[in-house]
Amino acid sequence: MPQYDLIVLGGGPAGYVGALRAAQLGAKVAVVEMRELGGTCLNRGCIPSKALLHCAHLLETSSSGRRFGVTMTAEANLDGVRKHAERCVKGLVSGVGQLFKGRGVTHLKGRGKLVGPQEVLVTGDKGEETVSGKYLLLATGSEPFVLPIPGADSEGVFTSDDAVTLPGPFEDIAIIGAGAIGCEFAYIYSRFGAKVTMVEMLERIVPNEDPDATDLLAKSLKKSGVRIELGAKCTRIEEAEGKRRLVFEQGGEEKAVAADALLMAAGRRALTKDIGLDEVGVAHDRGRVSVNEQLRTSVDTIFAAGDCLRGIGLAHQASHEAIAAVETMFGEGGHMSYAAVPAAIFTHPQVASVGIREHEAKAQGLEVSVGTFPFSAIGKASAIGEREGFVKLVADAKSGQLIGASAVGPDVTELMAEVTLAVQMGCTAADVAGTIHSHPTLSEVVGEAALAVLGRPIHGM
Repeated sequence: MPQYDLIVLGGGPAGYVGALRAAQLGAKVAVVEMRELGGTCLNRGCIPSKALLHCAHLLETSSSGRRFGVTMTAEANLDGVRKHAERCVKGLVSGVGQLFKGRGVTHLKGRGKLVGPQEVLVTGDKGEETVSGKYLLLATGSEPFVLPIPGADSEGVFTSDDAVTLPGPFEDIAIIGAGAIGCEFAYIYSRFGAKVTMVEMLERIVPNEDPDATDLLAKSLKKSGVRIELGAKCTRIEEAEGKRRLVFEQGGEEKAVAADALLMAAGRRALTKDIGLDEVGVAHDRGRVSVNEQLRTSVDTIFAAGDCLRGIGLAHQASHEAIAAVETMFGEGGHMSYAAVPAAIFTHPQVASVGIREHEAKAQGLEVSVGTFPFSAIGKASAIGEREGFVKLVADAKSGQLIGASAVGPDVTELMAEVTLAVQMGCTAADVAGTIHSHPTLSEVVGEAALAVLGRPIHGM
């Protein structure tokens, strides 16, 4: 029986990063992955969708050139857009393979199932093989959640896994769910000329983010022609005159929207079915693996990281969890901090956040000082015609220590890195306010927001 120091189930952002870190520590590592290395993120999520979003934003920017005195003619070549996304994916997946080769990580192509606290059965094209590891890391990721409603499996209904191949073009498309995935694809399809309708069960889009930020995003999406139906519970999908007809209940009434296609973006769920959790005694909550602060499961030799813990999550969070788990296994004192995990939505305007948002602080009864500063008062934002949005910093009222932030506007997904570091390091608003931000840059909005926490913004009232 082949033996390893670590066997990883799953080759996504948790699995492959954990494997590479273990290899750095001198461990003999194998990764069991039946599909392409890189998991959902590289192949069916983060990377291809951001490639599509970039193309959509290029189209929008080109069409708005006239307001800058620059006239451009732009059109979308969907085949070219698809090829761009495919090239990005292929290059990055190949890069992971090269890293595996360079660090001596073995890729066991097949499906893995736990058959013991230190054993995995790998089933692949060449048959079955049992391998043994001193430690096991579960990093099996997640899969799209499909609403259990009549018609959900009918033709013309697809998930985010399919959406990254950019099906269409469609004259109109309905999107079930207005979370990050739903909003990003609403932006993509609306820019490529489709009439988009988002149907969301809750009372606002992206409900976990700051209401001020998501209200502004909703306004922007509506301005671009996206129809948003809130407080709407989907009940069935029918076929009517060659289109899909999505029926939903809203305000006590039954309503419907017809479209060429339906995108199911109602969330994701942990991909842990039939991997042997119960057989080996790994505790879980309806498929979501349970772990302690060290990312260790109820079985001492088995750890877990990523979406298999929650059903949905962030690639960067999954990677850091895997690193922490591996460092714990091999005596490096791994630690995962959840106080400073940034989130990003790549619509236009972008939305980003980290730590405790203002509405969460209020719900928890925390005493906080909040500083908000608009992009409209930032010179660089005016120069590039991106004046919409703001950065909001949340600090402990007594100590001034930053505990969170929310933002909406140009490149806020990049600007959030500074705030994430500040939250991670326990910096105060005064620390950030006293840091020189280059002029003219969008980053100045962070410095001004920190000054606003202190009640003395320079370029605002």
